[in-house]
Amino acid sequence: MPNQAPPSQNDRTALENMHQLMLEALRHREQEIFQYLAILGPALGGFIWLCYKKEAASAFVPGTIGVLLALLLGAIYSLALGYNFRYIVFELAKLEIILGMKDAMLLAWPRSVEAFRKSAFLHHRWMPIPWVTPPEIIKIFWISFLVFILGVTAAAQRFKPIGISEEHTKLIIYVGGVSFLAGILTPILFGWKFLDKCKKERGW
Repeated sequence: MPNQAPPSQNDRTALENMHQLMLEALRHREQEIFQYLAILGPALGGFIWLCYKKEAASAFVPGTIGVLLALLLGAIYSLALGYNFRYIVFELAKLEIILGMKDAMLLAWPRSVEAFRKSAFLHHRWMPIPWVTPPEIIKIFWISFLVFILGVTAAAQRFKPIGISEEHTKLIIYVGGVSFLAGILTPILFGWKFLDKCKKERGW
């Protein structure tokens, strides 16, 4: 950072400890998504049971909507973890520059506030839309949740019990469609949040 004195030995030790804690936090962010799967698995199993249990027709609509909302929560949870992951990387990059570790950073690692700002855009050269998605291992779950939303919505039409009204069918389609769109568009919200953090940082 320009015009800033190097940290003292005590400050450097504190910063190094903070750096280590943040590296550990990155690893935990990737693991936290598995905790949500422990809830999602039984929910999907319950949906399959509803599809084949004819006498459970009265519970089919609320059960299906509940599964769709659980999938939406999973998609947003994945994006929130991804945003938190990116923010920790942002802080790590700043710490590594302060500690004089810039040359040890990977070439693909953003090295300035401006680089991080550009990384928050989807095809920023021709379509400047903020778009903060999770890192690859969490992104797999985000995409899976979106695919499952479409799959559950389609399966509900194909395997719905006899007696489900057209209004209830349309309700399921509506909830599924809104859930999918919300899961697709939420990266824009996190993109604006991340850009706001970048604007509040001085150049480094």
